[in-house]
Amino acid sequence: MFWVLIITLLTLGLVAAANKIESLIPASKQLTDFLKQAEGWIGVVSVGLSIYWLILVLSDLSILIKYAFLRFIISLACIAIMFLLGLLLSQTLLRSWFGSNEKVVDIITKISNFSAPLKEPLGLLAIVLSLVNLGLAL
Repeated sequence: MFWVLIITLLTLGLVAAANKIESLIPASKQLTDFLKQAEGWIGVVSVGLSIYWLILVLSDLSILIKYAFLRFIISLACIAIMFLLGLLLSQTLLRSWFGSNEKVVDIITKISNFSAPLKEPLGLLAIVLSLVNLGLAL
């Protein structure tokens, strides 16, 4: 299940920082264009997975803080970035689903407005954290 976290972070990073990655690696244009077509659904899945990972981390909170504090901090950073990027990418889809509930739409708008200027740096950080998690898994 740990590989799902790595793949999700990598996919989110590729979608969020697509312009920067395309300028650095021109051969990645087809991949990023393909992923941009489903960015709303990628965002929805990542929001759901970030909530799932948060529940897993909080259930093992005492063990992680006592024996693996650095791993705990990295996990929280991954969860936060996954949630922010997921909400940012799926905001239009979520607004259409929760259109009648003004409180939820207002929360989505506030979080999206906060994280919109940070989209590209968060995407690059998601790629870096996916590589860090890959190194920790090996």
